[in-house]
Amino acid sequence: MKKALTILFLMLMAGLAGCSVQPSGSQDGIAAVFDGAPRLFDSSVVYMGNVVGQTLSSEWQNGITRVAFVLDSPFDDLMKSNLVVVAKNGRLHLNTLGGYGQPLPSGASILGFVRPSAYRWFKFKNLIINATLSAHHRAQRLQAQFGLGG
Repeated sequence: MKKALTILFLMLMAGLAGCSVQPSGSQDGIAAVFDGAPRLFDSSVVYMGNVVGQTLSSEWQNGITRVAFVLDSPFDDLMKSNLVVVAKNGRLHLNTLGGYGQPLPSGASILGFVRPSAYRWFKFKNLIINATLSAHHRAQRLQAQFGLGG
């Protein structure tokens, strides 16, 4: 009986090992640009308390940090123009600026905030004007400052 249970357990574990979620996007991932250096020590990308992806790389240049990340395939639909990233508790947290965003074009960057307080301040400053449009313009400005054009 023990031998049969052991074999059944091993077969179950072997079957589950092949059932992992595949990351989406290109090999380069999705780029988030930060004004400053976010403190990240966990490669998880979180949305509403759930891990939805992983960070791939981080580059610092001219005071701007570019963090590339990928999302797991079930979360592809999160990549819209109203998405921003906040560095919180050593991880990247995805947030939406409200409303419905358009799908991100290939090679587009999204805006990142090094602290939750910087994100809240940005939302407060942009109560009157469209925060999604402001985030897009600021991400383009940081991307150009990073040296990627835009």
